[in-house]
Amino acid sequence: MTLINRCLLTVSPGSELMMHQLLQDMGKKIVCEESKDPVRRSRVWHDDESYRLLKKGDGSDTIEGLALDMRKVDQGMRSEVSPLKTSVFKNMDKLKLLRLKYVKLTGSYKNFPELRWLCWHGCNLKTIPSGLFMSSLVAIDMSYGHMEKFEAPMVLNSLKILNLKQCGKLVSICKLHLLPKLETLILQGCSSLTHVCKTIGDLESLVLLDLSGCTKPWKALPSKKYVNQHGGDFFLPQSLKSLYLANCNLDNTNHDRVVFHAQSLFNLSLRGNLFQYMPNNIDLKMLRLLNLYSCPNLKSLLCLPSTLEELCIDWCTSLERITFQSGRFSLREFGYKGCFKLSEIQGLFKLVPIAKIDEADLGHMQWIKAYQDHKVDLVGDDITKGRDRRIQMLYEYGIMSTYLQGIKDQSMTTYEYTSSSAFLSFRVPLHQKKDKIKGLSVSCLYRSSGYKDTDWWILLAKVSNTTKGLTWIYNPVVYCKPSVDEDVVWLSYWPIGNVLDVGDEVTIDIFWEKGMMIVSGCGGSLVYTDDDDDDEIKEEENCENTKIKGKEVIGGDLSEFEVTTGGYYLCRRDFFYSETSYRLKLLFGDNVHYTDSLGWRKTRESGLSWVLKSYIDAYPKEIVLGVGFNSESEINKIEKAVSSVEGVEYVSTRKEMKRLIVVGHADPIAVATCVREFENMVDILSVNYGHYSESRSRKRLHNG
Repeated sequence: MTLINRCLLTVSPGSELMMHQLLQDMGKKIVCEESKDPVRRSRVWHDDESYRLLKKGDGSDTIEGLALDMRKVDQGMRSEVSPLKTSVFKNMDKLKLLRLKYVKLTGSYKNFPELRWLCWHGCNLKTIPSGLFMSSLVAIDMSYGHMEKFEAPMVLNSLKILNLKQCGKLVSICKLHLLPKLETLILQGCSSLTHVCKTIGDLESLVLLDLSGCTKPWKALPSKKYVNQHGGDFFLPQSLKSLYLANCNLDNTNHDRVVFHAQSLFNLSLRGNLFQYMPNNIDLKMLRLLNLYSCPNLKSLLCLPSTLEELCIDWCTSLERITFQSGRFSLREFGYKGCFKLSEIQGLFKLVPIAKIDEADLGHMQWIKAYQDHKVDLVGDDITKGRDRRIQMLYEYGIMSTYLQGIKDQSMTTYEYTSSSAFLSFRVPLHQKKDKIKGLSVSCLYRSSGYKDTDWWILLAKVSNTTKGLTWIYNPVVYCKPSVDEDVVWLSYWPIGNVLDVGDEVTIDIFWEKGMMIVSGCGGSLVYTDDDDDDEIKEEENCENTKIKGKEVIGGDLSEFEVTTGGYYLCRRDFFYSETSYRLKLLFGDNVHYTDSLGWRKTRESGLSWVLKSYIDAYPKEIVLGVGFNSESEINKIEKAVSSVEGVEYVSTRKEMKRLIVVGHADPIAVATCVREFENMVDILSVNYGHYSESRSRKRLHNG
C-alpha cells in the first residue's frame, strides 16, 4: 500500500494532489463498466457523450459528475448552434460535480441540483443566478467568463474556493461577509475590477488571495486618507498565507494604502510593480517566498526577514542593495538574473567597480585605483551578465579580491614571498618595528589553456596556518575569463592577522581544473599596521567584530563551512556535484566529516523553486530596451536582426521615446547583445511578463 501511495498519488511542490495516469485510467474503466449507456453511469466525461445527453434532455438520478467542453465536441454534432436548457439538470438529483467550459445555458435555475463543485469557464452570464448559489457548494470556478458583478444572496457556509480568474468585465465583488469559510479567492486578471468589498478583512479563514493584474482597485480608493476600524483603506485578514499582487501598478503613492496585517503571510508576489521600495506596512515575520520579478524601479531591499527561503528579484534593473535582519545568509533558492546595478547581497557577496570605491577603503591596495578604468571579463555567476566591465572588487567571507586582465606594466606591487609554481611556503618573521599583523595578501598568475568551455572556471586558493592546524579554501563566486595568450592576475586579501604569530608556518596553494587553465606562479605578503595607529585600529576592530558577529566571514561564524576540524571550504556552489566528497578529501585529507552532498552549502545557489519557475516561464516576456537610434536605416537593421533571435515573436520601435520593445520567450541579454552590434549605448530597462496572448501582445505593441 505504501508503494501505491508513493507512486500513484503524489503532492506536487505547488501543494496539488496529483493522480497517476494509470490510476485515472483504471477509475474510468470501472465507471465505463457500470453501463453501456452513459445516462446510467455515475460519471460522464466524454464531451460528445455529455453533449448528446444534455441535448436530448436525458438526465438521470445516477449521474454524480458531468463534464462538457464545447470546444471539443465534434463539429458535425453541433451544426445547430443553440443554447442548452437548464431543465435537463432537473432530474440529476445526485449530481455533485459539474464542469462546463464555454457552454451556453438558458432557462431557470430554480430546481438546479445541489452541487458541491461548480466549474463553468467562459460563462456568458453577467451575474450568477440565485438558484446556482447553494449551501452545499464547496468550490466555484467561473474563470474566463462575462460576469460583471459577483454577489452572494445568502450565507454560503460551505464555500471554500471562489475562482473568478480572467473575468475581464467583472467590476465589483460584494458581500464577502456572506462567505465566512472562504479559504481561496482568485481574481487574477480581472482588469475592470474597481470594487472589492472591505469585508474581505473579516474573512478569518482566507489563506490565499490572488489580485494579480487588478490595477483599478487601488485607483478607486478615496483620494482623501480614509481610516477604518483596521487603520487603512484596504485591509487584508490576518489569516492570509499567500498573497499575489503581481502587475497591479502599485507604486509609492498607493501601495501604503493597503494594510497587510497578515502575521502568518508565507508567500508574497509583488512582481511587475513600479514601487522604488517595499511597502512598509507588510508583516513579513513568517515569509518564506518573495517574488519581485521585474520591478524596474526597485532600488533596495532592506532588512528582509531571516525566515525567507526563496527570493526572486530577476530583472530588477535598478536594484542596488539587499540586506537581511540576520547577517547570516539563509536563502535556499535565489534568482537575481538581470540585476545590472546590484552591488551587495548581505551575507553572500559584494561586487563593486574599483572606480566607485574610495582609496581609504582599499587600504594597502590603494595602488589598484590606477587601473580602475581597465576592463575585465567576469564569468561564473548571473551577477556578471550585462554588468559594467570595469575592474571590480569582490567581497566574500571577509575576503576582498579582484582581477587584473592583460596588464603588462611593472607598476604593480611586489610580493614578499613568490613562487614560479602554484605552491608557496614561509614562516612568519619577527618584524623589527613589532607592528601588528592585519592579514595576508595572496596573488595568482594564470592564463587560459585554450579550453573552449571557459564560462565555468574552477580556481581555488588554499591558505593554511599549519602550525595552528587552520586551513581555508576559497572558491570565489566569479572569475576573470582570460583572452587567448593573455595573463590574468588574481589579487586577494585575507584578514587573518589574529591567527598569525611569529614562527607560524604559512602555506599558499592554488588549485584549478586541469586542462582549463595554466597557473604560472603565486605570491604572498603579510600586511601590517603601524604602532602609531594601534589605538585607532583596536577601535576599528572592535566595531568590525561587533558588525560581523555571527556572520559567515573569516573572524565570524564559519561553522557551516567546516568540513574537517579547523578546515573550512568557503564556497556555496556544488561545482563538483557527485564528486564533491572525493574532491574535498583531496583538498583537506581523509578526515573530512562530509555526509551530505549539499550539507555545507544547504542548496544555496542562484535558482528558483518549482513554484516560481512555473509561474514565470508560463508567459511570454516583454523586454523594453533603451536605444539611441541614429538613423532610419539602422532601425530597420536592428528590427530585422532582433526578429531572428531565438524566442522573439514581435518587435516594435518607439523612436521618439528611444525604446525598443520585444515580446516573446527570448533571453533579454541575448536581445541586448544583438542590438549592441549596431548601438553601443543599450540598456535593458525592464522585463515584464503577464497574462496576455500572442494576439493581445501584438495589439499592445501597436497601440503603445
